[in-house]
Amino acid sequence: MTKNDVKKNLEDLSFEEQLQRLEEIVEILDDGEAPLDEMLALYEEGMKRSHHCREYLEKAEQKVTLIQNNI
Repeated sequence: MTKNDVKKNLEDLSFEEQLQRLEEIVEILDDGEAPLDEMLALYEEGMKRSHHCREYLEKAEQKVTLIQNNI
């Protein structure tokens, strides 16, 4: 998967789909059978997806706080 593919997927996939892909990446990395270059690329992809998910959760938390403050 190229960097552009990862960026596109970050923007197109739902939060749940992002988490599913992260779980797949963790399984592959935990297995330790992939070539080193592939593992490094997967690690980078996983970190980007993790960051994207964290930002999504922070925005959701802000939205919940805003809703609570307006009730």
